Amino acid sequence: MARQASGGRSFLSALCGLLAIVLLPVSLVGFWASVMLTRTDVFVDELRPVVSKPQVQQALTDGIVSGVLSAVQLQPAIEKALEVPIRTEAAKLVASPQVATAWTSAVRAVHSQFIAVMQGRGSTELDDQGRVAMRVTIPVPALTATLQQAGVPNAGAIAPVVTIPLVKATDLQTAQRAYRIAGSWGPWGPLVVAVLALLSIALARRWRTATTLVAIGWIGTSVALALVLMVAREPLMRRVGPEVARTVADAAYGLAARNLYYEIGVALGVAVVMLLVSALTLAFGRRRR
Repeated sequence: MARQASGGRSFLSALCGLLAIVLLPVSLVGFWASVMLTRTDVFVDELRPVVSKPQVQQALTDGIVSGVLSAVQLQPAIEKALEVPIRTEAAKLVASPQVATAWTSAVRAVHSQFIAVMQGRGSTELDDQGRVAMRVTIPVPALTATLQQAGVPNAGAIAPVVTIPLVKATDLQTAQRAYRIAGSWGPWGPLVVAVLALLSIALARRWRTATTLVAIGWIGTSVALALVLMVAREPLMRRVGPEVARTVADAAYGLAARNLYYEIGVALGVAVVMLLVSALTLAFGRRRR
């Protein structure tokens, strides 16, 4: 009877240890999705410098030119003549602090909207191709004089909205389903994994062996998750269509990866401490004997 009870405890210990190892990367990703992903201020700070990237500035310049020309509705010959000076002024404008401020506001708005959609608290607007897009409203006071000379009424009130497509609506739906799963599991994931590890150690006949195995397993799964993050970046970026959207997505991925690397570092630190405790107590016990 005692042997059966001991065997049952060993089985439960092994099961809890296996679950603690397997669920560790899932808990790290879930915690990031439910806690770290929702930090709008951090997201804005990360994507604020992206406005200075050449791809983004070119897209903003093209958007200003097309937005202004569609707003003025002049004769084709006049619009063609205006395109060169408008593009010249727009290229200067996209490097100004005003556009940087407009970019920051757009990033904040799109992230807040994204989180609301993920949490089921709102809906998102799509462009004419069914994509979720970021909309940057850019005042163009530098073009007022040029447009007034061309006979454009209310030229000072023109503020083109530059649309930057980000993801397809179908991809957003997939992300929403994943977020719901992560949202329900994420905040408690690390705690559940820690409890499973403690149960595995407490139920084991040789607690040092259980501690060592769990620690080694955590190191292995943490390193595997870090390698996945490094390898997956380029294939995922290739799936993003427009170059400007790829630039934005790459910056967002960098932020997500950095947060996950931090969590992985914490998990590795805990595993190393467990190994040290196991080794030191073993050495101390032998010395006493």
